[in-house]
Amino acid sequence: RASKGHAGRMAGRHGEAGMASSRRALLPFAVISCSYLLFTVTDGALRMIVLLHAYSLNFSAMDVAVMFVLYELAGVFTNLLAGVAGARWGIRATLVTGLLLQLLTYGLLYGWGWQEDLAGETRLFGHTATKQQAIVYITIVQMFGGVAKDLTKLGGKTVTKLVTPDEKNTQLFKIVSLLTGWKNSLKGVGYFLGSALLGDGGGYPVALGVMLALVGAALVVALAGLDGQLGTAAKKNASLRDVFDTRNPNLNWLSLARLFLFASRDFWFEVPLPFFLRSPSCASIGGFCATDDECPAATECAAFNASVGGNGTCVNANPGGGCGGVAWSRVLVGSVLGGYIILYGQFQALTPQLVTGPLGQTPPNKLTEVLWGLVNCTPAVRGQAEGGAPLREKTSHPCIRLADTDDGGGGFRPLGGRASRPAVSREVV
Repeated sequence: RASKGHAGRMAGRHGEAGMASSRRALLPFAVISCSYLLFTVTDGALRMIVLLHAYSLNFSAMDVAVMFVLYELAGVFTNLLAGVAGARWGIRATLVTGLLLQLLTYGLLYGWGWQEDLAGETRLFGHTATKQQAIVYITIVQMFGGVAKDLTKLGGKTVTKLVTPDEKNTQLFKIVSLLTGWKNSLKGVGYFLGSALLGDGGGYPVALGVMLALVGAALVVALAGLDGQLGTAAKKNASLRDVFDTRNPNLNWLSLARLFLFASRDFWFEVPLPFFLRSPSCASIGGFCATDDECPAATECAAFNASVGGNGTCVNANPGGGCGGVAWSRVLVGSVLGGYIILYGQFQALTPQLVTGPLGQTPPNKLTEVLWGLVNCTPAVRGQAEGGAPLREKTSHPCIRLADTDDGGGGFRPLGGRASRPAVSREVV
């Protein structure tokens, strides 16, 4: 009996020690997941704040697309180097560096003025700047955000492997699906939060301040809860050559497929769709008006000769954004885009239960990838077959053709204190 009692006590102690060890192993997962998900909210908000703020300052869709070029390219190169950096210096170092770069990104955005001056130019650090200068500045700032995103993502994706035994691939797949799904859902929350703060929540500086606070909270969590040695490897295993390892062709093919998948999504979702949702319908342009209140959404009243009180016409508030859209508010645009991302993020989190599990493909094989790749092509093929009206439509309405006038400056001034536009003979499209 004594022997049995002693064995029972020893088993109990071993069980308690195992539970304590499991809790210690799960602590990095909880800390990194918390920091990563908080960061994701700010990453989603960054896209909406930059895009919608640029739209309000009369930047075109092409201008905004250029602003995001270095953001995306920086992510590509950071992905190549982040694994080497993480293996050498640990996940804590890469995560903290990513969060600091995100703080830098939002801090530098304060230098982009939130009001146009009288010449229709934006401001950088309080000084008048041309649109080209603003585009270059924001493109460079966005580069820091792209590096920050992928340095932070490294920790979020790597820690799942560290807390999962090698033989439990199915469990690893489920954890990655859950974390990635919630990451995308919170990115959608960021879309909504960024647009809401920019629209009715205090404006551009307040939106930046809230995001800085969220990044700061994530940084505190990471600094307080992570060991500097987490995720480090021997130097011989941390080389750039390993990034281009060809011994696993499946990984390389999957990476190439993901490149085209995300490119096909960003091609319509990141810039064209928000501009379409914000831009006015072409039919709403050209009506007579005396004040901005008499014009439809996303248009404003411009007078041919304000000095004599002549009738004005409703013109596009952002000529660079084109017409043919639905003239939604910033909050509504962010809500729709954010809702879409939240929805697909939840489907992604439940993929093992809804899709791959019933098909007996957990983890999924190449046939599953091909099947859903073909399904993903269906909307694009159908849209191309049906066609549709272009976003930018020319019109022959006589009131929309803004000719040179005799107001003394060769141009026109809008009513209501709006910024003046240079006088050109052009069509508002």
